[in-house]
Amino acid sequence: MESTSLDEIYASINNDAHTIYVVPLIRYSHKKSDYLYLLYKDLIEGDEYDIKSISVFNHFKLVAGIVANRNAILHYHWFEFQDLKSLLGMPWKIACIWLFKMLGGKIVWTLHNEFPHDQRYLPLHKYLHKKMARWANVLHVHCQKAITLMSKNLEAPKDKFQLVPHPEFPAKPIDRSEARDHLNKNYECELTQDIPLLLMFGNISRYKQLEHTADLVMGLEKECRLLIVGPVKKGNISLYEELQKKQKQSNRIQLIPQFIEEDRVPWFYSAADICVFNYREILSSGGYHMAKAYNKHIIAPDLGCLSEEGNKTNVQLFNKPEELKSLLTQQIDSIINGQA
Repeated sequence: MESTSLDEIYASINNDAHTIYVVPLIRYSHKKSDYLYLLYKDLIEGDEYDIKSISVFNHFKLVAGIVANRNAILHYHWFEFQDLKSLLGMPWKIACIWLFKMLGGKIVWTLHNEFPHDQRYLPLHKYLHKKMARWANVLHVHCQKAITLMSKNLEAPKDKFQLVPHPEFPAKPIDRSEARDHLNKNYECELTQDIPLLLMFGNISRYKQLEHTADLVMGLEKECRLLIVGPVKKGNISLYEELQKKQKQSNRIQLIPQFIEEDRVPWFYSAADICVFNYREILSSGGYHMAKAYNKHIIAPDLGCLSEEGNKTNVQLFNKPEELKSLLTQQIDSIINGQA
């Protein structure tokens, strides 16, 4: 399937619609790193569509909006819940989405994950996702493989899918030594210029298998450092505590469990030699696209949309833990020998 654009998708389901409701909120304060802002950037800056961003707590605005203007489209992202509290809010959300549909609104649903990452309440998620797939006029994905995977999982026809590529992140690389100096000064990293630096950047969450990657790094023959950077995602305190213990056991592991402001993101990517991903499962990875924007060497699992990236420059894919270890060893050797 050839890729298309959001405006072409919207025109195909309602050529008269000029109001697009987006759930969840677009973070206009993070224009260089917010996926949703970058996805809608051209439409936000244009004058053909009015992009109205709605929080997960204000679904009633969907119903009020479609009553006032029947020519509207709902573009929904991340239709899932993580705990009992968010589960209790699902009936209200579902009712609002259903009313929006019944009152004549059109729905585009972007599929980010094959399953919820924590895989809690999985049977209920599968049921609700199939229901949402039936309501949606278009299922939006970022790669061809996602169509194959998700058409089967959702029992949805392939002609309901449309491919719009993942938005590109704007990069502001700086000198590698300067970047490491910034990290040493502001985060007490104690990085040197000669030791290879591996980076795992993003929310600290169990599905990324950060702890397994840390174990691999601690057992490598050659000296290196692994930076694990990002806020601890809800429900992952035990993982954070496990990573803390590994940091105490080895100076190869550096943990920075906090949100990183946009103007400091370039420090981390510019300082790193390799960006490592070790997802247990993944469909579309924003972290991969950020690493690619900084032209980093990337080692990632052969899963989801990443499977289509193996022919790209500086990208290596693996299937088994021993393959990840081998790729890390090879690339670290190349860095030490000045070949990378």
